Amino acid sequence: MSGYPYGNQGGGYPPQYPGDNSGYPNYPQNTGYPNYPPTTGFQPPPPQMPNYNDNQSCASLYGAPNTMPNNNNYPPAPYDSYGGNQMQNASYGMGPGAGAGGNYCPPPPSQYPGGQMQQPMYNQPPQQYGGYDNSQYPQPPPPHAGGGMYPNMQGAPPYGGGAPSFPNQQPGFLPHEQSSMFLASLEQYQGTVIPIANFNPEADCQALGHAMKGAGTNERALIDIIANRSNVQRQQIKLHYKTMYGEDLVKKVSGELSGHFKETINALFDAPANYEAWALHEALHAGKEGAIREILLTRTNAEIRAINEAFKRTYNKDLEHEISHRIRGTDFKRILVSAVQANREELTPQQIQQARQMGIESVIDRNRAMQDADALYKAGAGKIGTDEKTFNAIFARRSYYQLRATFEEYQRKHGKDIAKVIRSEFSGDTQDAYLVLITCVRDRPSFFAERIHKAVSGLGTKDSTLIRVIVTRSEIDLAQIKQRYQQMYNRSLAHDVAGDTSGDYERVLLSILK
Repeated sequence: MSGYPYGNQGGGYPPQYPGDNSGYPNYPQNTGYPNYPPTTGFQPPPPQMPNYNDNQSCASLYGAPNTMPNNNNYPPAPYDSYGGNQMQNASYGMGPGAGAGGNYCPPPPSQYPGGQMQQPMYNQPPQQYGGYDNSQYPQPPPPHAGGGMYPNMQGAPPYGGGAPSFPNQQPGFLPHEQSSMFLASLEQYQGTVIPIANFNPEADCQALGHAMKGAGTNERALIDIIANRSNVQRQQIKLHYKTMYGEDLVKKVSGELSGHFKETINALFDAPANYEAWALHEALHAGKEGAIREILLTRTNAEIRAINEAFKRTYNKDLEHEISHRIRGTDFKRILVSAVQANREELTPQQIQQARQMGIESVIDRNRAMQDADALYKAGAGKIGTDEKTFNAIFARRSYYQLRATFEEYQRKHGKDIAKVIRSEFSGDTQDAYLVLITCVRDRPSFFAERIHKAVSGLGTKDSTLIRVIVTRSEIDLAQIKQRYQQMYNRSLAHDVAGDTSGDYERVLLSILK
């Protein structure tokens, strides 16, 4: 039975930047998707697995990209978005996400007829990632003509519906849908859940009420509605249901369900920050360091600030205080405390635009990257013992793009991959935390693909991890996570999920995965 508080209407992730930002994709307000039927569960063909060469500069991948079109149709506030693990204020920054994070050097977006994707532009031999668990990735398939690691789906812009913030909500308030392009990043990922066109919350409420009427519950009807609405739309459904029928929809649904199916439905209905605050609360009390790393080391500054606020509001406790008192290990604790400050450098919208026009090197500080690489060497391999504070200061503060440049400079000057350096200097939870960050700097969807693989492999299923990753990434980058999973393990994510789940629990997860 799920223990997290449900029915909370607050907790959406706040915006990083005000409106009229030409760095964001064009997302007309309250419209359908012209190139794809909104209810068909569109999934783009998988791109080639990107290979990263530690001696290769980002600039060689980007070149001088085309200018990103102005997006004057980006909807007005509020921008409560469930996604965007990228960062601001950085020379070369990606974001925590690039925590869960952003892929290293995606080529600049270009417009494709009908929203079709281009294939990767380079075909390098396979190499071993220097990231989490040092997984060996298979040889990518032969490339097709064209270039571009990530698609720019102009016809169906990626969506990241977020939970709205309702502190002073007026009757009839309906939050705006958002684009799921990662805030302050160069990547455009796709979720598998997009806002349905011609959304009618009143009709959905009537259908949900009918599904729960009388003896028994029509679970398939619940899944058809709940798994195919964005988080913003689910918040509207909750509001309309209580307005129409005078009772809380989530409590009503929860009373009809049980087990992991109930936990999944509650997770879908909860506001993103509230759900992740609950997940952190549970993980801190149960000593589940993996879940703590997964959340705090893969989110944007805006998301972490929202989680801090939701944690305080829900539990009347300070998240940093709880970490300080419940986490063992000085170095691991230091990494987490740094993360909850939500103060990592992130690319500004102006830097994003500049990088698209002039290349990624235009927003990277190479001198700083070389200085940081030297500082890391002197703090680790270049001395007896390890200066843990120097590692923490650089990893916690620098943007993801800047960190990637630092890793390149370290490899170039000292001839060693940064992940191997971490393995030789640290151990336990601290080592795992740094490897999470390194993996997300290089390719965040790969980190989440590996998290799911571990959840469904071996004896038993880590259901809470499986639910959390699928639900929280469903409107951000789950399409890319599915692609990485196929490339890394030579089988589909849906196949492995279906093999470890059953019944309505299986059906709702597969409905999210599309």
